[in-house]
Amino acid sequence: MAEVKPPRTLEGRALRNDWAQLTGHVVEVWLKGDRVMTGVVEQAAADDSVLWIAADGADPRKLFDQSTGYQMWA
Repeated sequence: MAEVKPPRTLEGRALRNDWAQLTGHVVEVWLKGDRVMTGVVEQAAADDSVLWIAADGADPRKLFDQSTGYQMWA
């Protein structure tokens, strides 16, 4: 039987639900099938409920939460 691999983005990133483990990682933020942004996780809640993407140039730091449906691919 063929090995089933999890889906990945074009950059090779996989869906991650363990947000607390993503601090310092580059992630793609997705919502309802659309890529919202790519950035570095600055801080994440221990319960995986929310995380902050670090500011980048003129773009301020941004908060994302799982309950709204955001997905992190890393």
